[in-house]
Amino acid sequence: MTSILQPRLFLVILAGGQSTRARRTDSSAPKQFRDVGGQMLFQHSLEELVQSPGVARVVVVVPDPWRPTAEQAVAALDLPCPCDMAPAGAHRTGSTWHALEHLAGLAEPDRPAADDLVAVHDAARPFATQHLLARLTRVAARRGAAVPGVPVPDTIVQLEPRQDPALEERPLAGYLERGLLVAVQTPQVARWGALHEAHAWAAAEKLSFTDDGGLLAQKGLKPVVVMGEAGNWKVTTEEDWLRAAALLRRETSV
Repeated sequence: MTSILQPRLFLVILAGGQSTRARRTDSSAPKQFRDVGGQMLFQHSLEELVQSPGVARVVVVVPDPWRPTAEQAVAALDLPCPCDMAPAGAHRTGSTWHALEHLAGLAEPDRPAADDLVAVHDAARPFATQHLLARLTRVAARRGAAVPGVPVPDTIVQLEPRQDPALEERPLAGYLERGLLVAVQTPQVARWGALHEAHAWAAAEKLSFTDDGGLLAQKGLKPVVVMGEAGNWKVTTEEDWLRAAALLRRETSV
């Protein structure tokens, strides 16, 4: 009987943001390094997602001043696979590129092969589940790339470009069909070869994208959308942080 070699999964956790909208003071820690329920925020998603089938290695992207703290936090988790650190970039795309460059620099056989998979996840989404990642991985293995999306509850309109920044009103370009819209989440999963090639292009051109799916689509690989999780919301503001902290404390006390 011929066995089918399953692609390995490399998990990238982006914890490199400055978190300006969810910091209580200029001197407080960025949200991903703030303690909640006995762990830093980034540890919650890391500990959950690494349990998804096939994860071979993790790279956590952190700002240099927080690297010793992050390394200690990761060591305390006793993860089932190696976990490395990579430096944060000037923006999200740059941070992902640093993680991919770290993986590309590994020696064989640890370095990803072209058909291996990479999942990129924002540390500010602490409630994503290993089951979501497993579903995305299965689809990405077949289709090349997959991103999670959830239905948009509000009516969405498109505006005309702003002509006068001083004016409060903006001309309406048109209404978008809500049934064809989703809000995109992370983790986002893609084959190593396509993702690394797309990020190499973005780095050379000094381009920045809001997510990896958008970068891949720009390079001609449109990700397949997989139904996301309503609970997989992003901690952005201080109000979000307080809500997340309450939920995480409740989970860890059970």
